Amino acid sequence: MSRKFTALLAAALTLGALAVTAEAQQHRATRLGNPATRFAKPIKKADDLRVLLRAEKMKADVAAVLAEVGWAGDVADLDRAAATAEISPVQIAPGTRLPFMASRKNRKPHALKDVLWAGKKPIDAFGFEFSSKCVRYRLVTPKVCSNFWVEDLGKDTADPACAPKPVQLPPVVSLSGASSACVTQPVEFTVTVQNPPADGKVALSVNGHEVATGTLSAGSYRTRLPGAPTPGRYEVKAVSGGQSATSVVEVKACVPTCGLTVNPVPVRAGKPLTVDVSGSRVAAGVVGGVKSVKIEVLQKGAVVQTFDMPAPGFVRNDVVIKKGGATTVRAVVTDEAGQASTNTCEADLDVKGGLPIFVGGYAGKERLSHDDFADHMDRTFLLLPFSRCAPQAGFEIGIQPKIGDNTELEAGVGWKFPFDDQDGHSSVFADAAINRILSRGFFGGGVSFWDIGKDSGGLGVLLQGGFDLDKNGKWQLVGQARAPFSEFDNLDNNYQFWGGLRFRPYSWK
Repeated sequence: MSRKFTALLAAALTLGALAVTAEAQQHRATRLGNPATRFAKPIKKADDLRVLLRAEKMKADVAAVLAEVGWAGDVADLDRAAATAEISPVQIAPGTRLPFMASRKNRKPHALKDVLWAGKKPIDAFGFEFSSKCVRYRLVTPKVCSNFWVEDLGKDTADPACAPKPVQLPPVVSLSGASSACVTQPVEFTVTVQNPPADGKVALSVNGHEVATGTLSAGSYRTRLPGAPTPGRYEVKAVSGGQSATSVVEVKACVPTCGLTVNPVPVRAGKPLTVDVSGSRVAAGVVGGVKSVKIEVLQKGAVVQTFDMPAPGFVRNDVVIKKGGATTVRAVVTDEAGQASTNTCEADLDVKGGLPIFVGGYAGKERLSHDDFADHMDRTFLLLPFSRCAPQAGFEIGIQPKIGDNTELEAGVGWKFPFDDQDGHSSVFADAAINRILSRGFFGGGVSFWDIGKDSGGLGVLLQGGFDLDKNGKWQLVGQARAPFSEFDNLDNNYQFWGGLRFRPYSWK
């Protein structure tokens, strides 16, 4: 029983194997040369195969067969090989399995795929080898029917162009540089690339905008990027061979430092002093220098004077503080990046008030004519007519204390004398006025006591004005006019006017 079962099992396995073989094998050839199915006429020598494959009509049929079987090579490579390759005799043994075999079906080119040569004798054929797309092939053509096929012989290792290319690993990019910087401070970066690309190119961008390009040298590239104009977070990205690396730079404000000195000490009101801010400096790393300095003069907590000192003139020796008392000179420095200093930069001064004196010299004309002049020379009390008209000159000394931001009180005493003083009319006079201070001068009015100690003396009105001859107002061109109060109804014959120069050692300007 066991022997029968074993025999039946063996028979079943054999039949199964035959069935698998039959299913896998599409075509079984035992005979070649059928005129109805052969690809072309029989060939007898190698040159016949060369002529056959290079015929224009046959080229198209060969290409059609190769396309039908999905051949991966290039038909042009086959055509070139057919013209030049060495063609040799070939024998195909019975039992050889062929990838395909060119044939004809209804006279059209056709491919029989997966053919088993099951004939009793070897096939007499011609063949030649060629290369296409770095694969070595052999074309075999039976003499009796020209039903060719192409065999894959493996990779072509003889052609240098087909040699395996070295594996190119992807670049590995790294980026190093400072993580923080001041506004406008340049930052150096180094790009290092392992497995660099063939072109060695590298590009750097800041916040998405390309700022530098270059070529790797020994796998690295160094560059100095310009400083950022404003504080903030800036992302720097390096790209090489399609790979990238990033770094972040925190740009911070680095403000300048203010330095201030004031000379001389003590300071006197109305006297020029020197303000020196040349000791001011920009922060380390900031590109550029100090652009300007703003100076403020404060008294009683209020700003009374402001001016700017642009580069490069950071020393000014014509600053005048007009009023005495506790005074603060304060400075703020601005650099070329627009950053302002924040350190305390002040000079506290005790300004000594200067005596606001003035002296003046004048020349002009006087005319007096009235009837109430008592002739004391005769020791009588008769009212006699009085008249005088003459050019005159004089000088005056006085003080001008300030009583408001733009107002001053003027009090002075002087001596005047006529040019034709035959009757002894030289005399002392005194003035009191209030002046309005203008940007380049003044105007004012008050009272004048004329001819003090003389019988012609009396009170009158004073009108005056002046124009500054220098920027500090120390020298002024002044004009004055006077008229007696008692003769307002006769001003045509009672007046005095003159003009001249006035000097003020302690000006308010």
